[in-house]
Amino acid sequence: MLKFKSMNKIKSFIWKYIYSPLQRFSVKLFYYLPIKKNKIVMLYDFGNGYADSPKYIAEKLKNDNNIKITWLVNKFGYSVPKWIKQAKLGRIKCAYELATAKVIVTTMKGRCDLKKKPAQYFVYIPHGQSGAKYVEAGALEKLSQGYIDGSKWHSEVSDLFLSSSAMQTKEMKDYFWCNCDIMELGLPRNDIFFNYTQEKVAKIKERLNITTDIKIVLYAPTFRDNGDNEVYDIDATKLLQALSKRFGGQWKLLVRLHPNYIWFGEPDIIRDVNVVNVTEYEDIQELLISSDILISDYSSTMFDFNLMKRPIFLYVKDIDEYQNMRGLKPWFMKVPFSLCKSNEELFYAIENYDEVEYFKKIDEFQKIYGSVDDGHASERVIEHLKTVMQ
Repeated sequence: MLKFKSMNKIKSFIWKYIYSPLQRFSVKLFYYLPIKKNKIVMLYDFGNGYADSPKYIAEKLKNDNNIKITWLVNKFGYSVPKWIKQAKLGRIKCAYELATAKVIVTTMKGRCDLKKKPAQYFVYIPHGQSGAKYVEAGALEKLSQGYIDGSKWHSEVSDLFLSSSAMQTKEMKDYFWCNCDIMELGLPRNDIFFNYTQEKVAKIKERLNITTDIKIVLYAPTFRDNGDNEVYDIDATKLLQALSKRFGGQWKLLVRLHPNYIWFGEPDIIRDVNVVNVTEYEDIQELLISSDILISDYSSTMFDFNLMKRPIFLYVKDIDEYQNMRGLKPWFMKVPFSLCKSNEELFYAIENYDEVEYFKKIDEFQKIYGSVDDGHASERVIEHLKTVMQ
C-alpha cells in the first residue's frame, strides 16, 4: 500500500510539474505548424464517447477518402470506428491534432487545447434543440465563473453556430455571446429519426438483451444543480402496469441519467429490479429510436423524440423548485406533453392518453417551436464544410 501511494505521488509530481507545463507550451509551439486542409477534428461533449452530431457527420464522411477525421476522447475504449484516428484530451497529441486541423467541430461549450489560427474554422453544434431551462447569459447567477469564462472563450473562437430552428437562433443571439455566423441547417444527430430501419432497432435491442416483442419506455431526465436525486422517484412497477393497461404488451423501463449525476451519487431508481440502467450507453439517439415512449422533464431530449411523434410524458415533481433554481422559459408551460408532478398524475396521464388529441397539440406547438430537422442536416453541414475546406 505504501509503495502504491509513493508511485501515485511520483506520477502526480511528473504530471503537474513536467507534463502539464510541456503540454501548455506545445499549444503555443504548434500554432506555427501548417494546417492540413483535409483534416477535421471532432469533440463530443467533454470526450465522453462517440455520439451526437459529430458522429453522424463522421458516418456520412466514411467513404470520403479525401477527408481525414480525428476524434478527441477523455479515455480510450469508446466505440470510435477504426477508420477514425483518436487523440486523448489534455495530451500533447491532442494539441497537435487541434493545431493542424482545418475544421474543428464541438458540441461542448468550454476551452480546449487550442490557440486558434485565422485560417481555422471552428464550429459549434448544440447537443440538442432549444431546452426549457435558461443557459449561459440567461443564467449567469446559476453558473460558475469557470464555466462562464470557458463558454465566452468558445464563442469568441467560433466561426459558426448550427441551429435547428428560428427559436434556437434567437436564443443563441440572446444568450451565447455569439458574434459568428448562425446557420439553420438542422442538427445532424436528429437525422436518425427520419432514416432509421427496424433492422437497426432490432440490433440495438439485441445489444440491450431485449427481444423485439418487448416495448420500451425510456426515462431520460436532466440533472439538478443542487444534486437532488429524490426527484427521480418514479415507481417502476406501477409505471409498467399503467403502460400495459393503456398500450398493451410487455414493457421494459430503461433509465438514462445525465452524465453529471455522478457528482451526486446514484438515485434509488437505478437499483430497482425493473430498471435497465443505460446511462453508459454512448448514443442516446439510438435509445430514442428504440423506445416507444419517453418520460423526461426539462431536457431538450423531449423535442428530439417528438420528431417521431411518439408519446411523451414529463415527470416534473420539483417544477416549482426548479423554476427558482435554474429558471424555465415561458413557453415550457405550453408544451404539448403532460406535466406530471407526482407518480399518480403520471400514471393517470398514461392511462388516459388520447392519440388524436396529442397529435393536434404537437402540430400546434410545432408552429411555435419550428424545427427544420428533416433527416438531411448532415448532408447540408458537410456541403458547407467542404466549401470551407477548399
